[in-house]
Amino acid sequence: MKRIYINTILACSFVACALTACTDVWDEHYQTDSTLSGDDNLWELISSNPELTEFAALLEATGYDTLLSMNRSYTVWAPTQMPEEVNIASLESASDSLLGVYRKEIVENHIANFSHVAGGIRDKEDKKNYKKIEMLNKKSYDFVGSTNGSYLFAGNGLRSSNVVAKNGVLHVLDGYTTFASNIWEQLAKEKRVNKLFAFLNKDYKREFNPAASTPGPIVDGKPTYLDSVFTEDCRWFRELGQINKEDSSYTMYALTDKAWDELVEKTKAYYVYQPGLKTLSEYGNLSSEALTDSLAKEFSCRNLVFSNTVNKRYFEGATDTLKSNYPSYPRQLFIGNEADSLRHGTVYEYESLSNGSLFIVDEVNYNPFTCWFDTLRVEGEKLWYQTSEAVEVALKANASSKGIDKDSIIYDQISRGAVGVFTPKELHDLPVLSFYVDDVLSSYYRVSVVILPPHIINSADTAFIKPNKFDARLYFADGTNSGSLALRGLENRKAHPSVQEIEYKKPNGDVESVDIAFVSDVNKIDTIVLADCIRIPYSEYRLKSFTGNVRKTRLELTTTIKASTSNLAGPPALKYDNIGNKFDANGLPKWKYDNSYRIDQVIFEPIEAPQGE
Repeated sequence: MKRIYINTILACSFVACALTACTDVWDEHYQTDSTLSGDDNLWELISSNPELTEFAALLEATGYDTLLSMNRSYTVWAPTQMPEEVNIASLESASDSLLGVYRKEIVENHIANFSHVAGGIRDKEDKKNYKKIEMLNKKSYDFVGSTNGSYLFAGNGLRSSNVVAKNGVLHVLDGYTTFASNIWEQLAKEKRVNKLFAFLNKDYKREFNPAASTPGPIVDGKPTYLDSVFTEDCRWFRELGQINKEDSSYTMYALTDKAWDELVEKTKAYYVYQPGLKTLSEYGNLSSEALTDSLAKEFSCRNLVFSNTVNKRYFEGATDTLKSNYPSYPRQLFIGNEADSLRHGTVYEYESLSNGSLFIVDEVNYNPFTCWFDTLRVEGEKLWYQTSEAVEVALKANASSKGIDKDSIIYDQISRGAVGVFTPKELHDLPVLSFYVDDVLSSYYRVSVVILPPHIINSADTAFIKPNKFDARLYFADGTNSGSLALRGLENRKAHPSVQEIEYKKPNGDVESVDIAFVSDVNKIDTIVLADCIRIPYSEYRLKSFTGNVRKTRLELTTTIKASTSNLAGPPALKYDNIGNKFDANGLPKWKYDNSYRIDQVIFEPIEAPQGE
C-alpha cells in the first residue's frame, strides 16, 4: 500500500497544487479502493476492464493503444458507452477519414496530457484556482468535485476514479463525453453554408508538426508518430477571430448558399473595375471581372464574427451596439435594429459550441453603408503630400499647413486639427487645386469641400476677408481613358446656395459676360456641396496595389477670378474690372474675391442610388 501511495504522488506531480489541496475525502477514497495499482500501464488497465471493451477496440483501431503504453503521463476518462453513430463491429473496414473523425472526436476527446486526480479539484465558482482540463484534441472540459467525494467530468459522473497506472491516471465515466465542435468545425460540417466555407477554407492550411508529436517506432527506416500534432493557420482566423480555437468566445452569423449568392451579387456592384485591367502577378493575374468577384466575396464575409467578450453587454441585452471582429479601424458598428437584424432569417442556431454560438442565416441583412461603403476624405493639410503621379498637385500656389490650437473654439469642428493653406505664387495667379481621391467605389457620392475664411482660423487676421470664387470638376475613369465631368453641368446646379450667377460689366454698364461659380461664405466654416449626387462608374479600391495603375479620380478646384494685370493705375474708362466693379480713390480695383484658400477637407460621402437607377 505504501508503494502505491508513492506511485500516486509521482503520477500526480505534473499538476501544480493538486496534492497539496487533497482532502480527507481523497485520502479515504484512495485507501479503500483495492483496485489501485501502479504496476500496469493505462492501455493494460483499459484493455482488461470489461466495461471498456468498445473503447479499447477504438484505441487499437486508431493506434492509441501504443500511445497509452508509453512512458509518458496521461489521464484517461474512459467512456463506458459509444456515440450512436459509432459502429465498433466495422472498425477493421473503416476508412482512414472515418478513423480520423473517431480519433479526434472520441479518442482524443477523453485523454489529456499529465495526471489529473479527482482530489483537490476546485469548484467552477472558485475563479482564482479553477482551470478547465485541456484534452489532446484541444477541447477543454470541466472537472469538478464536491466535499462528499463525487466528481463530474464534462457533466458526466465517474463510475470509478483515480486508478493509478505506471504512466498516469484512469477514471471511468458513466457514459461518454459528447464532442463539442467549435465554430470552425461546425462550419465544415454544415452543408447549408458550403459556399461561404469554401471561400474561407481556401486560405486554410493544416501542417504536421513533428516537434510537437510523439515519435513511435522506426518502420522501414522511416520514423512513425503515435500522437501526430498538426498546426492550423488561416488568415481569416487572424482577421475574423480564432474561431478554430477553444480559448475565446464568439458569435458568428453564417450565410446559407442562397444568402451568400445574394450578398456577393449585391457587393459586386460596388467593385466594378475598368474593362481590360489585369492584376499584378502576386494577386494571381485576375481579369477585371475576376477581381470584382474576389473582392465581393472578401467584403461579404468581413462582418460575420463578433467577440462575445467585446460585445458582452450587447449579448446580455444591456446595449444595442454590436461591434464586428474584423480589425479595420474603426471596427464596424451595428446599432439598434441593424444589429438585431443580423440574426433575422435564422434557420438554425448552434448555441452550445465549444467557443460560442453559430447562427445559420438565410437572409441578407448587411447594409453597404455600414460594412464597406465608407466616406472618403482628403485632408487639406495633406494635399501636397499626395503623390504627383499625374499632374502637379497644386498649380500656381504655395502650400502650407495651419494647425488649430486645441484651446480654440473651432478645434473640434476641424478634421484632424489642421487646415491646408494655399496662396498664389504671384499676386494675380489663379490657383488650380487637385485633390486625388483614393479607393472610390463604383457607386454614388455627394461631393463637398470645407473652406474657412482667415479670421475664423485666427481672429486677428482681419485685413482681407473675401470669399473664394471657383469652379469644380471631377475627373474619373470612363472605361477607356481619363474621362471628365464638369460639376457645372449638373442638374439644378443653380439651386445650390453656394452657386452664384455673376455678371461682369464694361465701364459703360453693358454686360460683357456671365459666370456661374461657387462662392464661399466668409462668415462661417463653409461646407460647400459641389454635387448632390454623382455616379463614379468604376471602382479604384486599392487600384495601384492590385494592378499598378494610377488612380484617375480627381477633384479639381479652379479659381475663376478674372483679374486684369495691365494698366492698373489707369483711369476706369480704360479698363473694365474683372475682380470687382468698384475702384478706390487711386483708380485701383477693389478686390472682391480672395485667391488664397484655407481648406479643411474634401468629402466624398456615399449615398443611395437615385430611384430607378
